[in-house]
Amino acid sequence: MVAVRDLDAAATGFRQIGFTLTPRGDHSIGSHNHCIMFGSTYVELLAAPKPHPWLDYYRAFLRSGDGLAAIGLRTPDADLAYEELRAHGVAAKEPMDLSRPVDGGLARFRLVQIEGVANVFVCQHLTPELVWRPEWQRHANGAAELIGAALAAKRPFDGLPASIEWSATPALRISGLRSETQAYGVKLLRPSARAALSPRRARNRSARHRRRRA
Repeated sequence: MVAVRDLDAAATGFRQIGFTLTPRGDHSIGSHNHCIMFGSTYVELLAAPKPHPWLDYYRAFLRSGDGLAAIGLRTPDADLAYEELRAHGVAAKEPMDLSRPVDGGLARFRLVQIEGVANVFVCQHLTPELVWRPEWQRHANGAAELIGAALAAKRPFDGLPASIEWSATPALRISGLRSETQAYGVKLLRPSARAALSPRRARNRSARHRRRRA
C-alpha cells in the first residue's frame, strides 16, 4: 500500500514510468485509489482525504510524506484468517467489509486488521474477476509480479512471510521490471538487484568485506 497525498499526480507519475493503472476507485469508507495489477499480486496507490478509523493511520503517515505505508496479505477466507491469527496470539480485529464501484460491478473485499498494528492487514477479494483483468496486467516497463517488499517499520509480530523485510529502506521487488527507479518514496527494484539491507545486515556485510580485504 503506497500512501500518497495527491492521487492524480501519483497516478501520472507511475504511468510515466511504464505502469498501467486501474481507473480511479472510490471506497465506501471515503478513500480513493488506483491499483497496479500483476499476475496474482498488486500495488495500491491510496489517498485518504477523509477521516475514518481505518484511514487514521494513513492520514498520520502522510504527514511525513508519501511512501510505502502497509502490506496487505491475501487470503481466500478472511474469517478463517481471523480465527487463526487469534489462535496464535495475534490481536486480530473482526473482519470488516469494504467495496468500490468498478466497470462491470462492485468490487468487494473483506479485511482483517490487527490491533495496534496498522501496517499489516489481511484481505480477502470476494470479486477478483473484477480487478484482475488482462488489460490492466500488461505494463510497458515489463513488470509482471510483485515478489517482495521492504518496509522501514519494525517487524510487528512473528510468522509473517519471508518475502517481507523489516527495518529496511522501503522498496518493492518486481519481476519483469526492465529498469529500476524510485517513485513516491519507494524504490522499485528488479529481482536480480541486491536485496534492500537493514542497518544490521549492512553492517555485517561491511564487516565481511573488510575481513576479505585484510
